[in-house]
Amino acid sequence: MKASDDMAAEGRRTARVVQERSISTRAELLDGAARVFSRLTYAEARLKDVADESGISAGSMYFHFGNKVDLAQAILQVQQERMTAALTEVLEQELTGLDALLAIADRLSQLIASDITVQAGIKLGLQPGTGLDADANGPYFEWIRITESLIRQGGEDGSIKPELDAAAAAEYVNVVFVGAQLLSEIEDTWASFPERFQRVRPHIVGFLSSQPRD
Repeated sequence: MKASDDMAAEGRRTARVVQERSISTRAELLDGAARVFSRLTYAEARLKDVADESGISAGSMYFHFGNKVDLAQAILQVQQERMTAALTEVLEQELTGLDALLAIADRLSQLIASDITVQAGIKLGLQPGTGLDADANGPYFEWIRITESLIRQGGEDGSIKPELDAAAAAEYVNVVFVGAQLLSEIEDTWASFPERFQRVRPHIVGFLSSQPRD
């Protein structure tokens, strides 16, 4: 009986080690893919580039990702998970509509500037001919929806001018934010995005706020 129990325990340990190794390998492949997609277009990138960048064998890579589409979709999924986590962390706080909106924009600008997987996901989403449009565009529409919702909330809690058209104001905020994002990408691959957003932030506050703010 004891021998049988020992064998079962050893089997569980082995399975756990294999699972942990598989998770680690997949994470290394995604890190490598993010670096590749951040410097090459989707059309230029090859699975061999990802394997070489990750230091993982081609066989192991194909075990986790059967083709380039699978890999790109996984990058987009991680990007969206990290951006959603940033949104959720702010939305769970008890903030006014205006403060929540500004905090989300601050967090997203910092995340985009510092996270190469998020950068790779954004680049993949903007490239034509990848077939990833439906996966990539979702977060942008969600961000517009959240912006509009927070502007409505701010109109009710007194932090945002109640007379503003929430949909039009949300579009304005997103045009400013995405414009700063695009200019930062062109200039220095998003490194300046947080600073650039801080420069336009007072204009957003002036447009939205119901009270003078510093």
